[in-house]
Amino acid sequence: MSRILGSIMGKEGTCDVWEDDDGRVYFNADGKIDADGANGQSGAPPAYKEDDTGSDFLANGGMARVNGKVICKKEWARDVVILGSDNEPRVFPGGVIASMTWYRSPGKRADDPFAYVDAETVPYVVVPPLIVQATAGVVRGCKARITFNGRSVDCVVADKSGFTSIGEMSIAAARALHINASPRSGGVSSTDVFFELWPGIAAPGYMLQPS
Repeated sequence: MSRILGSIMGKEGTCDVWEDDDGRVYFNADGKIDADGANGQSGAPPAYKEDDTGSDFLANGGMARVNGKVICKKEWARDVVILGSDNEPRVFPGGVIASMTWYRSPGKRADDPFAYVDAETVPYVVVPPLIVQATAGVVRGCKARITFNGRSVDCVVADKSGFTSIGEMSIAAARALHINASPRSGGVSSTDVFFELWPGIAAPGYMLQPS
């Protein structure tokens, strides 16, 4: 048996989130691309760079260049990137502006760019707050899967979105599904992407991290 955990009204319409008796959570949604956590760990392009040549636009991270300096144009950007002493995005060597994921590697400092899950190399799912709030099992670090056009990829829940956003995956997850993985121009606009997650069951190599 399944029950509706709740519904999310987003730009793409209303998405119903379901839960089975065994705790599996699932929904169909679009497939936006998340670059957060990609900070050059693998030698691939970081999500954000000071000169806006990263894999994603500074604007998508709530930032802007003003008088040659990158600032947080949106207040929520301060939850996306590592900040400097001036409470604005900190610039790391190579012009990298390090972005964070909800999941942080145990034992690593919050200001360490390599403490976060690399969107370039790790297939991960981004979940809305509704799922975190409505499920009994721990969601951060749990096992997940995405299916699209007959292909599936196993993932970890590594990031959290806003209240009206649903259907989001890392660059690596999109590549595995043969989806255009560019955070600037890729993704799937139709609601044909199937997401599953198992709160309370850790993804291989990860730990459950209670909220």
